[in-house]
Amino acid sequence: MILVAVTGPIGSGKTTLLTLLAEWAKEKQKPVDGFLAVARKRGNTYRGAVTYVLRWISSGRELIFAERDDFRYPPYRFNKEAIEEAEGWARELALKSQLSLLILDEFGPLEAQGSGHMRYWQILRAANPEVVAISVRDTLVEKIQSRLGLPFDIIIDATSPKALHRLRAVVDQHSDWVRAGQFGATAGGFEATVGSTLHGANVPMRGLFLSTVQSLLMMYAGDRMRVRSRVVWVPFISAGLKALSPSGSRLRPMLAISIQGILFNLATSVLGWNVGGIFIGGWLVGAWAASQGILLQYLFIGAGYFQAIDTVIRWLVERLQMTLPGVTILILLWISFWGIISAVVTLYAWLRRHNLPNRLSVLLSKGTQGMVWNVAKPTFTSAIRHGAHDLVRPFFWVPVLIVATIVLTAGSSWEGVMWIAVRAVSVGWVFFSAVRMIDPLTLVRWFKRKGLWGPALAFSRAFRRQSDKIPSEKENHVES
Repeated sequence: MILVAVTGPIGSGKTTLLTLLAEWAKEKQKPVDGFLAVARKRGNTYRGAVTYVLRWISSGRELIFAERDDFRYPPYRFNKEAIEEAEGWARELALKSQLSLLILDEFGPLEAQGSGHMRYWQILRAANPEVVAISVRDTLVEKIQSRLGLPFDIIIDATSPKALHRLRAVVDQHSDWVRAGQFGATAGGFEATVGSTLHGANVPMRGLFLSTVQSLLMMYAGDRMRVRSRVVWVPFISAGLKALSPSGSRLRPMLAISIQGILFNLATSVLGWNVGGIFIGGWLVGAWAASQGILLQYLFIGAGYFQAIDTVIRWLVERLQMTLPGVTILILLWISFWGIISAVVTLYAWLRRHNLPNRLSVLLSKGTQGMVWNVAKPTFTSAIRHGAHDLVRPFFWVPVLIVATIVLTAGSSWEGVMWIAVRAVSVGWVFFSAVRMIDPLTLVRWFKRKGLWGPALAFSRAFRRQSDKIPSEKENHVES
């Protein structure tokens, strides 16, 4: 369920906007219900109307809800019959099929006190409509949000010229972004639990296994998206969740997950969501998993890395008295092997995609449960400190020591070996510290400021699946 607040002062056009949204939903044959608080006899634009009538969207039935009485606070006499009928309507709604859109107009001072429409909010929540659009006076947003027990996913200013367009987009696109958040949370949880365990135990071929799982998750997520290019947000969210995990290395998995997602999305966007696109997308995911380690070691160590590989190959040729291809050919064959394994598994799953594996269903239901998170906002000092800590991990030093030993045995000077170590430490520290500066929660707030409600929603939903700690009410952005 996506919770949308349509805000503005009295007379700002909130009801008119929601009326247009309801008419559009009916034209698109989307299941829509709810009620509108239609103002009657409004003398002053900036003052509440004399009478408010509840109009049910599905039936068109109208019933007086409130009549102005300046001797009361709020200054209205409320019709108990209307409230009781609304509560009965809410109970019936919970028994019907899921709605695409539920409109509630409006939640004002009475609801801020816990009365009025708030009496049956939990019943409506249990009905689990896909999108709930609630009109709220701009001065009551935080109070209403507190009473609802949920933060507003999106806040839209009713006076904005693009308000209706954005509301339509939420109803049209919500399923893609909810799906991206769900699968992103699952991918992130799998990487931070199973992935960290495999890396910690140094299990052989773990990169191939994890990259293949990543490819499968992107395939299953994108297959039911309306705009399949949005599948790229699944790995982005997964990488963002990895940045919140205090355990294990971050650079390798975050880089692998993100670039694999870009490559898979590129293949399916160019070739289409078909046999060719899925196969090439899966191949690129596996190929990158194999090549990333090589590229990173070259970045850290420099030319000495390939010098060490070439030395080992020459030694094998002499000892085994056999002909081996050059280092470049061997590397390409290794990368192709990983790519083919990932591609074949992904394509096989795609051909049988209508039968979602039980294990995947369980993972989707769990999300990222059972993980320990470090949600403190990173600082420059903490990033430098954690980056230095990453340098002492075995995954960093073991390849450096192996390469240094090989090139030293092959005749390189101690000075050359020292420069390999200095380069590795310098480059590694910069990269590890930069990764430690990434704060996904800050990224969510940046998305909201830029009006990118879809990615912000997907990230927020992924975080909500692993913790009740999500961006606070004050951080919600008003779309304008």
